[in-house]
Amino acid sequence: MNLADVFPFRHGVVDCPYCGGAGIILDTNVRGLRSGALGICHCVGSDCNVCPSKGQPPFLVYDIDADMQMPCLCHGARLELIKLEKLVAKAGIPPRYRFQFLQSIDIGDKSNDPELSFLIAHDWASELVHKWKDPNFNAKGFYLWGGTGSGKTLLACVILNELIFRYGVNCKYAKVNKDFLSAILNTYQKDSETSGQESNIEKEFANVDVLVIDDFGIQKDSEFNNRKLYDLIDTRYENEKLTLLTSNQALEDWKIKGEGRIYSRLMEMTKEIQLKCPDYRLKGVQN
Repeated sequence: MNLADVFPFRHGVVDCPYCGGAGIILDTNVRGLRSGALGICHCVGSDCNVCPSKGQPPFLVYDIDADMQMPCLCHGARLELIKLEKLVAKAGIPPRYRFQFLQSIDIGDKSNDPELSFLIAHDWASELVHKWKDPNFNAKGFYLWGGTGSGKTLLACVILNELIFRYGVNCKYAKVNKDFLSAILNTYQKDSETSGQESNIEKEFANVDVLVIDDFGIQKDSEFNNRKLYDLIDTRYENEKLTLLTSNQALEDWKIKGEGRIYSRLMEMTKEIQLKCPDYRLKGVQN
């Protein structure tokens, strides 16, 4: 896809057919990488053949007349690429969904599709993305639930990709068991690399601008799990951080768990959307 559709900066040639002027491309044919990789477009990279910096950090050249270091021809594009790569790596989006955007999703024919739940969720995601910088827009998280393969994780990750590329937002994807609860439990093990770092892990999850908690509800119903999840959700609520949750269970099921405290917070900070569609569709991607 052309990243110029989601990338606001223009560091390349305006009419470049490959990057649309963005200066950065998404190469989907990288051996061993299902998700592809970001790179510098030829319209920018070709300048490195004549630029003294040769595309090497810090992407500066010495200007004799000005007697100072000046940005080289590829300077802007390379700095933006480094920034994007760091944000993507930090977000931890699964390779299957990395670099998938709203336009990647095949939403079908609205007039003939008997199941509109995914269209509703897609429209909600689109509004969130495009109004992110609108001071009058009250961004609210979602509690997206439905059966396996209904597109919950896809849509959540698409929102992260859009926010990263459009606005440079710090995002994080986490499975509730493997990436959050298990990570905390590991800090109690003396031989663990994260021993004693429980508070640091909790702060990382609590403070990131946008957090996706995937598979919410599959964790064991225990006092410890419920307390840690409530503390995370409550802290994010107090700090007005956007939280997106996906689950196989309806939000109503949380009324009887954890004394209903998690249910109460999620009712305030998320919009519940049920996906009833049997499967989702990605343009040009095998499911």
